[in-house]
Amino acid sequence: MYSRVITCEIQPAHIHEFRTIVNEELLPRIEQQPGFLENIESVDSATGKYCCMTLWENEAAVKNYDNGLFQEIAAKLAPMMQGAPTVQTLPVDNASAQHVRAGKLVAV
Repeated sequence: MYSRVITCEIQPAHIHEFRTIVNEELLPRIEQQPGFLENIESVDSATGKYCCMTLWENEAAVKNYDNGLFQEIAAKLAPMMQGAPTVQTLPVDNASAQHVRAGKLVAV
């Protein structure tokens, strides 16, 4: 399994728009990508600090996403960011599934 961690700062005036586009338009498309497993997002509405971690089955799935849909997503969201995002891809060493939704633990 691989994790992809993206951090950036959203322009304060665009936080609501950014979150709406990500959650209503882009996330459903990301979830359809081969090898996609999970998405975890954090945002500070006061500062615009944003962090997103996606989990992928294998390195090939991450590369496929990086070279395809991610390019479109990055271009669409870039005008709402302050500077360029930081992207890291790392092999997962350990994980504990928690089934978290909007800040609450969800029973399986």
